[in-house]
Amino acid sequence: MAEVVVESTGDDVRFSKIAPFSLKDTLMCGQAFRWQSTGNDVCAYTGVVRGKVLRVRQEGECLILEGPTNEDSVAMTRDYFALDVDLGEIERRLREIDPALGTAIDFAPGIRLLRQDPWEAMVTFIISARNSIPLIRRSVELLAEKYGDPIPEGRNGDACEAYFAFPSPEMLAGADIEGLLQCRTGFKAPYISEAAERIASGEFDLAGVGDLEYAEAKSRLMEFRGIGNKVADCILLFAFGFYGAFPIDVWVTRIMRYFFFDSKKVPLRVISEFAHEKFGDLAGYA
Repeated sequence: MAEVVVESTGDDVRFSKIAPFSLKDTLMCGQAFRWQSTGNDVCAYTGVVRGKVLRVRQEGECLILEGPTNEDSVAMTRDYFALDVDLGEIERRLREIDPALGTAIDFAPGIRLLRQDPWEAMVTFIISARNSIPLIRRSVELLAEKYGDPIPEGRNGDACEAYFAFPSPEMLAGADIEGLLQCRTGFKAPYISEAAERIASGEFDLAGVGDLEYAEAKSRLMEFRGIGNKVADCILLFAFGFYGAFPIDVWVTRIMRYFFFDSKKVPLRVISEFAHEKFGDLAGYA
């Protein structure tokens, strides 16, 4: 457990003793899709998290939550960025597991695994199948603009046309396929609709997935159309904190084969089994 220091500096709040920390790499590495760079000469981003607009920047190895703030926004920021996790200790353990991980950490240290809203993560990673990060971002924003509620601007309390909350399961359950297609969701539109209906009706307890063991949690998620091994692992890793999850995309496949299988075209099942055995409860960080 990391000992985070939280200090008010005017309207802003500073989180320190969180090194190693890279705000840019954490937000832009492909685990979250609702952040935009808002700084010219500084590392600053604005995003929508759990129905609130957050403005954050990095100063040295500190995270600054820009004001005005309240207890809820401070607590949410601390939780969302998992600042209670001792990332330095995790990176140290990864270096001991394999030299290749040490090289990766040296190249991009300080990438934190976010704690995202499970429903938003579920939809965004369904959309991610056979998709690029820019196109995923566009689809997610279109869904929010079309079906989400406008978010009151924290600085003046008025509705802000620039930001919208991610639509709830109830909102998307009532959407027709044509409307979802207008949001550039493609062949994933019916998958999103079916998931929304099952969760909105109470047929599936999404929040309860976090209380299951990893294997059962993954199996339950894969009951949904559009959720295979990789998407299920993304949801478990980036929303539920299953750090033993190991999402395998084309890039992970290539690098795992290169470093550990002499570039042989071994099946994904073999790569997955190897990763879980070698990296254990840090597979997601690896």
